[in-house]
Amino acid sequence: MMQKNGIRAFFMVAGVVFSAGLQAQGIYRCGNAYSQVPCPGAEPLQFKDARQPEQKQQTDAAAVQAARLAQGMEQTRIAEEKRLLAGQPSPPSTAPEKATFNSFSSGGVTTTLTPKRVQAKPKKPDAFIAEVPGSEKPAAQKKKSKPQAR
Repeated sequence: MMQKNGIRAFFMVAGVVFSAGLQAQGIYRCGNAYSQVPCPGAEPLQFKDARQPEQKQQTDAAAVQAARLAQGMEQTRIAEEKRLLAGQPSPPSTAPEKATFNSFSSGGVTTTLTPKRVQAKPKKPDAFIAEVPGSEKPAAQKKKSKPQAR
């Protein structure tokens, strides 16, 4: 047991030492190609966040709100799964009366989904008979009917 911990510690220390030596490498544009190695006359590309501080705050706030919503949905799903595994009946709905199965609201925006319309199946065409252009149609033969006995 002691030996396993020693091996783990060795690899942990080796990983930290190795990763400390790594640096982000620059990216250079050489004509229409990009490379980590600079070519003659190439300048390193600068990657900066072009957003305003307000835009970044809005994006961060939206990400936090989405994470909270996702966490709430996960907790609801887990509770529902536990309830179903226990064989309990579903609790009464707490949704508003006007809500339908195809609309939902998040962050003050209500989205309504509409189902696709089912298209009627096309009618099968009558039997197709290929004909050679310029030839006459064969005369249809009438079925002989049996004489009726009186």
